[in-house]
Amino acid sequence: MASLTSARETPLVTAPDDEVPVDAVRLGRYSGFVRRQWPVLIVAVLLGGLGGTLRSAAIHPTYTATVTVLTPPVAVESGLPPLTDGPFAPVDQQPVLDTMDTEAQLVQSGSVLEQLKKVPGFHVPADQLASRVTVTASAYSRVLVIGVRAGRPSNARQGAHVIAHTFIKLRDRVIGDYQTHGRQAINRRLVVLQAELKAMPSAPNELARITARTRRQAIQRQMMDAQKQLRYTDQFAQVIRAPAKPTHPDDPGSAVNRTSGMGVGLLAGLVVGLVRDRRPRRLRYARDVRRRIPVPILTDTGREGLADSGRRLRNLAFGDDARTVLVTGMPGDTADAVAISVAAAFAHGGAPTTLLRMAHEQLPAYVPVEPPDGLDDDLGAFRVVALAAHDGDRGLAAAVDNAHHGGGVVVISGPTLDTAEAVTLAALSDITLVTIALKEITDRPLIAAISHLISAGAPPRGLVITHRKGAS
Repeated sequence: MASLTSARETPLVTAPDDEVPVDAVRLGRYSGFVRRQWPVLIVAVLLGGLGGTLRSAAIHPTYTATVTVLTPPVAVESGLPPLTDGPFAPVDQQPVLDTMDTEAQLVQSGSVLEQLKKVPGFHVPADQLASRVTVTASAYSRVLVIGVRAGRPSNARQGAHVIAHTFIKLRDRVIGDYQTHGRQAINRRLVVLQAELKAMPSAPNELARITARTRRQAIQRQMMDAQKQLRYTDQFAQVIRAPAKPTHPDDPGSAVNRTSGMGVGLLAGLVVGLVRDRRPRRLRYARDVRRRIPVPILTDTGREGLADSGRRLRNLAFGDDARTVLVTGMPGDTADAVAISVAAAFAHGGAPTTLLRMAHEQLPAYVPVEPPDGLDDDLGAFRVVALAAHDGDRGLAAAVDNAHHGGGVVVISGPTLDTAEAVTLAALSDITLVTIALKEITDRPLIAAISHLISAGAPPRGLVITHRKGAS
């Protein structure tokens, strides 16, 4: 048998902060997250793509046809003062023209929409019909771009054609009424001015004076302005670009919907994965332990007998020249059977062995131990000493020191891993073994308890997986 010393080897598991610099980017976190949550991500992306496909199938595409109409300025008011102001009232040199806002309002007027309602595909209520017509006027321009939206390309083109021609007719009729009224007012003004001119006495020498403005000259000037307003020519609106049949729907299409759905599904999968990754997960299988716990698995009592596991752990302790072996677990009662198997394996190898068993009540100095199921009765005899948990840190240290007086190896069946006594005994031991019962514990408490051991400078050597009947 190899000689045993109290030298402690450098632990294989170190603190995460000692592995990489603090300012380094740990890409392993992201790759580990993807490995753990890849089923959620794939299902979320597939569901998102399916939702985009269903949206494309459920929403009927719409098409918009555009027509461009040139609307020259039109005089809607003469600019002449009323006759009640007298013949000497100031006269504007130019008539008042219409604005583009007036033109846009005429496009969406009720008379135009009534004609659009007769086109196939536009048999909808009036409020919805107005939303299908859009009017755009560029700045510093007299060009109107009229857009008509429909469920079919042919209906959209026909609707744009009807809108343009109906708008031009309505514009000519409405503005023509204003022009007729204005010309009538101008003619009446001319009649009054001519009557005023005839009623004035004749003065042959008055026309020769150029600098002085006489009453006759003022009336003649008013008549000239009125005749100038009558000669003002109006230009009619016309279509400068006829509507074309739309070739592409307004909706981006099923491909874009599927892509958008997959993107939304991926984001939802990331959110669900983060939530699942942050909540405690029950360790049900050995692969779950390997993925989540940064400590190697030394043995699995479900795949090999308890006696074989004890021999394997004894050989590991021989390799590390360990004289004090702590076996602690989560739950705490899982450590007792493994500690007994390790102590029996040491005794079978010929090493004087003492087993310290943690107990919360006062026990006698020696307790006979019956080998658990799976151990041979003739593996070897070892001494068992009770270890009280209420003695404090000094009492635990004294108990371990007293157990070494007889020489040989001391195996400690420690308390639950997440207790302060487990951290104290780990600091007093040369090697620490952690037993876990699958399907009974979650990863977060186990990782936190292992982190406490690492912070105390006594990282565990490895994990021992145990199986208990009836666990779910």
